[in-house]
Amino acid sequence: MKKKITIITFLLAVCALAWMPEIQAQAKEPVIVVIDPGHGGEENRGGEVLPHYVEKNLTLQVAQAMKQTLEQFEGVEVYLTRTTDQELSLEQRAQIAKAYHADFLFSLHFNMSAEHNLYGTEVWTSAFGKYYSAGQTFGRLQLAEMSQYGLYNKGVKTRLNSRGTDYYGVIRASRALDLPCVIIEHCYMDHPIDSPQANTPQKLANFGVSDAIAVAKYFHLKSPSLGLDFSNYQYSKVPAPAGGVAVPDSTPPENVNMVITNADLNTGKVDISLSASDPQSGMLYYSYSIDGGITWSVLTPWAGGNTIQFSITVPGGSQPIIMCRAYNGYDYHTDSNFAVPGVFAAR
Repeated sequence: MKKKITIITFLLAVCALAWMPEIQAQAKEPVIVVIDPGHGGEENRGGEVLPHYVEKNLTLQVAQAMKQTLEQFEGVEVYLTRTTDQELSLEQRAQIAKAYHADFLFSLHFNMSAEHNLYGTEVWTSAFGKYYSAGQTFGRLQLAEMSQYGLYNKGVKTRLNSRGTDYYGVIRASRALDLPCVIIEHCYMDHPIDSPQANTPQKLANFGVSDAIAVAKYFHLKSPSLGLDFSNYQYSKVPAPAGGVAVPDSTPPENVNMVITNADLNTGKVDISLSASDPQSGMLYYSYSIDGGITWSVLTPWAGGNTIQFSITVPGGSQPIIMCRAYNGYDYHTDSNFAVPGVFAAR
């Protein structure tokens, strides 16, 4: 009888040993991150502001620094979709990430605008369900990291195409493969406010480090070698959108009105009160014109609620035609009424 008990005990121990490694493997399964340096190859160079900025080169430099930093954290595996000047389709980038069993795909980019007047840092994500939730949650961590460079926070946004699906191909392809994805637009290469942030290898490496720190915070990683531990880092998870889809703002700001509160045409100082509202995406920038809308000032961040106060200087002794332009979070704008200081206000 004692022998039977011993045998049974032995068999149970063997079964337990056979079962334990599987549980441990699941518990130790690493986070898998895939970094996508946007663009690549001779035909897909991305944005260019020659001779200093070629987007495909900038993204690869940032991606390499991001990878090197993340690899110093525990419990994470990091891969790149490309390590050389290689052209890949948007679908291939998502497929590479899926082949690595990625938990998240981060597509790195730099921005430009048609009129070369926009600046700031922004993140794009899927408009749908859990992919929106993941992208919005990470994106807010990312933009918080970018704030240390003085870059203007343009927010985490979605965009839909005419078919009602995600506009950006790498996000759309990732979602089709059940993979969260964001596009990180670090800054604008074509604007003098932003471009100095990307004009040296060290500054580009700094972006990569910041990207890595945002990922580490999102996945609660720690790095003894870096002296960083985000295991218990607290952040708010953005819920999935009501109705399953976060429809982006497609309309310009509303109720845009300008009032000249004081004007001294001898010195040229004009005080302005500008009001506008946009319940969907909020206000982002404003600019003004002193020649009735022929030319416009540099965009200025909209700091405040629905009404802001600011002063401008016009040529002394002149009689300018002043008007303002208000921009929302999606860069749509509305022009205000115009006014001639000391004479009248009209539309």
